[in-house]
Amino acid sequence: MKSSIRARLAGLFLTAAALAGPAAAASLDAFAPTPNAAIAGHNVENLAQSTPEMCAAACLGAPRAAWCVSFDHHRANQSCDLSDKRAEDVGGLKTDYPGHPYDHYSLKPDPLKPFVRTPDAAISGHNTESLQSVTPGDCANACTDASRSTWCRSFDYYKAQQRCDLSDKRASDVGGLKTDYPGHPYDHYSLIAGEGIPNPVPGNRHVLLIGIDGLRGDAVQCAGCVATPAMSALIAGGAFHGNVLAGGTKQATVSGPGWSSVFTGFWADKHGVTSNDTSLPLRKTHVFDRIKEAWPTATTAVVGDWFNITHNLRPAKADFVVANAAKNSQQATDTVKGWLSWKHAPTAIFYYLHNVDVHAPSYDPLNAFYRGKIAAEDQQIAQVLAALTARPNYANEEWLVVVTSDHGGVGSGHGGQVASERDTLLILNNNYLNPLKTAYCQGNLSAAPLLQVDGTAPHILDFMGLPNDTEGRKHSACGR
Repeated sequence: MKSSIRARLAGLFLTAAALAGPAAAASLDAFAPTPNAAIAGHNVENLAQSTPEMCAAACLGAPRAAWCVSFDHHRANQSCDLSDKRAEDVGGLKTDYPGHPYDHYSLKPDPLKPFVRTPDAAISGHNTESLQSVTPGDCANACTDASRSTWCRSFDYYKAQQRCDLSDKRASDVGGLKTDYPGHPYDHYSLIAGEGIPNPVPGNRHVLLIGIDGLRGDAVQCAGCVATPAMSALIAGGAFHGNVLAGGTKQATVSGPGWSSVFTGFWADKHGVTSNDTSLPLRKTHVFDRIKEAWPTATTAVVGDWFNITHNLRPAKADFVVANAAKNSQQATDTVKGWLSWKHAPTAIFYYLHNVDVHAPSYDPLNAFYRGKIAAEDQQIAQVLAALTARPNYANEEWLVVVTSDHGGVGSGHGGQVASERDTLLILNNNYLNPLKTAYCQGNLSAAPLLQVDGTAPHILDFMGLPNDTEGRKHSACGR
């Protein structure tokens, strides 16, 4: 018996006939499957004689939709256990059941969450692109994907025809919504922006975490290194550590484990991400989710071009997730600039830059190709810092800007444990062009050893005034 709760609710059954048909099959599309895995001991209701499609429909239907976010399906028994927990809520999935009888299904994030719906209304005559045979969720995903996020601000959904019209305008831009269409065929969906959600964190504290894949710590701030004006400006008013050690005995110097340690403050034997496999979920809480646990109305945002960043390694409760085109840093930059243009910007943002991870000779700090990639990403950061300091209320906000990387490199690759592969960096600055804010951390911290689990999560938790229960420890020179 996988759960004592199952025994308590063994009388709650669902017949196969109750949820057969195309609607059940469509419901399964709302879930992300993980084969040969299950949540152990967190089941709320058992459904007998049920296919995965039926379990999905039951989870999404009333009254379970108010609490159901995942289910485990027993293939041989054709039964499922519905749960009010996700894997990340309970320390990860159990994958060592004898015979691997279960598959786990987790409800995907709601694409409509960033939109406000106005029933029986539409923008008249301001359509940019029309999509056919779609749901409102499909339209929301289209509006916020990398190819349209720079212009799409709203859409009208034609209910009877399952069609939507994407627009680069909001109702406020065109004199309001039209609400007198005969038969009221449309619903209007407006992307939450401009205003945004007020930040609930005391002191109006925010986090801008900038991740530069493959950047060695010894490739900046050194004799002969490429000039990095944006990062150098952050360092000048803040703190810098040029040898934050990734990898070691507990994990390889590859991106999946590295970013997971950055996000959680734990090594791979605890967070569970031992490779770049997209099926590996974080078994420890993402630091952005810790912020939302403390302040549920805090908003968190992620932009990146690597699938893992926007899927299995992202915060479980992220409010805004944007996948930019491969190695297109300008798209990622424009997304962050868009978030920073809102009256109430997200409480915490992860901004991922991929181009320094060259996988070509060479990761040497003096190599011209490597230097060029670093310089180009620094120019992207400069754009974001300009957008940050241009915020009308910036003087009354406090942004901790963190810059770090997942691993270094040697020759044309990485993954091993030589010093240059383990070498990453940490920049901390909470008062960039905002000198009235007392510095959180200052100076060159490189003399004291610092591990990857020490670098990001412990300092963000401390800056936000939250307890640190990670494996990492913040630098003794930093803190409130």
